[in-house]
Amino acid sequence: MRFSYLEKKVFKQGYRRIAGIDEVGYGSLAGPVASAVVTTNSTRLPCSLRSLAMTGIKDSKQLSPKQREEVFELVKQEPNIEWRVSFVWPQVIDRVNILRAAQLTWRRCLNKLNQQPDFCFLDGNQELPRLKIRQQAVIGGDGKIFLISLASIIAKVSRDRLMEKLSQKYPEYNFVLHKGYGTKLHLERLKKFGPSKIHRKSFQPVFDNLTFRDKVYYAVSKIPKGQVMTYKEVAEEINHPRSYRAVGNALNKNINSWVPCHRVIRSDGSIGGFRDGSRIKQNLLNKEGFVL
Repeated sequence: MRFSYLEKKVFKQGYRRIAGIDEVGYGSLAGPVASAVVTTNSTRLPCSLRSLAMTGIKDSKQLSPKQREEVFELVKQEPNIEWRVSFVWPQVIDRVNILRAAQLTWRRCLNKLNQQPDFCFLDGNQELPRLKIRQQAVIGGDGKIFLISLASIIAKVSRDRLMEKLSQKYPEYNFVLHKGYGTKLHLERLKKFGPSKIHRKSFQPVFDNLTFRDKVYYAVSKIPKGQVMTYKEVAEEINHPRSYRAVGNALNKNINSWVPCHRVIRSDGSIGGFRDGSRIKQNLLNKEGFVL
């Protein structure tokens, strides 16, 4: 681990404080996606981390849990390094998709900093939209850019600690062993116990294990404001094309305010059943700009 050519080049170009950002938990089936940002205004490798340069270790995936913890402790003691961590939970991931959720963690990390960087390296091929800071995305950055490597380690340690705590709350899934990723053990437990509140419904292995009712609620919750779907379209969306009547029954029993049942209509364009009354359903659709 040492400052890369790109980092040295940025400092030579006159940028005074640079940052690296990385996220973990992108492909996990449960738990939040987590990101960390690491910034410094020092052009020299911190003394406490200098010995790591001789090991050839570059990113969190090449470190044991104990090594990651040791690096994290060293970073926390460095006065010339500032770091922040941010989490975005499955409820948001399911609503906006995993890429936008990860980008939200990047932005939150930057907003938490006491001192804003004037240049930022991001891991991957995606830059952060509308970021006023000069930025550069680096594919495989966690193995190439020193500050991204540190961010990768900090994000990994922070998320792992959180998943270990969640394993105590949801012991049946053994999160302490797989941290929410789709291992054989996790998939077996998911099939046996069904998804928990911290599973990502938008990820196929989780969605496949939802009850019929929860599949309906999730599909309907994704209907954008001002748009509608028919009962048949909802049934097709959840891979139960012949169960459109059951879709209506599930929606009529819904008591969750986050499920916009009024956005589901009959195939002929008429209102259809609605637990709070057809007139209320019509008014809700009118307010959203959809007129039958």
